[in-house]
Amino acid sequence: MFTGIVASAFIQAINREENGWILQVASPLIAPKVQLGDSVAIDGACLSVFKVEGEVLWFYVSPESIDKTVIRYYTQGAKVNIELPMQPTGYLGGHYVLGHVDTTAVVTKIIPGDQAWFFTITVPEPFTKYVVYKGSVAINGVSLTINQVVDQQIELCIIPITIEKTNMSLLKENDLVNVEFDILAKYTEQLLLKRDN
Repeated sequence: MFTGIVASAFIQAINREENGWILQVASPLIAPKVQLGDSVAIDGACLSVFKVEGEVLWFYVSPESIDKTVIRYYTQGAKVNIELPMQPTGYLGGHYVLGHVDTTAVVTKIIPGDQAWFFTITVPEPFTKYVVYKGSVAINGVSLTINQVVDQQIELCIIPITIEKTNMSLLKENDLVNVEFDILAKYTEQLLLKRDN
């Protein structure tokens, strides 16, 4: 489980194989803390470390993860968001993030500013039921608060420190992002469905 409070890392290499990809991610701050088998979130997708080589973490990415996330668009040198799992003795600075990306969504508008950046993201219609004004959402693994909701569009207000520490500043209009909706909304939906049956 993660919190959506991320650091930055870089794609060092990608080995594209038929049955999945091998992803090498360089992260001088995170790599020394990681052991084999640890779960690490890359742009919000939970991946398991199978090799650590200096400052580089190696991950196997399944075809399902490639198909359902922005990992399929990665290139060598790309900046990514990285997060270690939440520790039981640590702070929950963001919200509960499982690292199970629900879908990708399109960035439809970006307004940079000195005090904050405003992003508008259009989510696929089947997922709008999980969107709540002032609720939480993870975009590329970053825990954010929904500032406004209009139909399929959500507006996010992002402060400068988040822009600086993540790959949000590199996004352009029409880019795709990974989205994980709040697990509490999904649990609530399941409870209501079971109660009605």
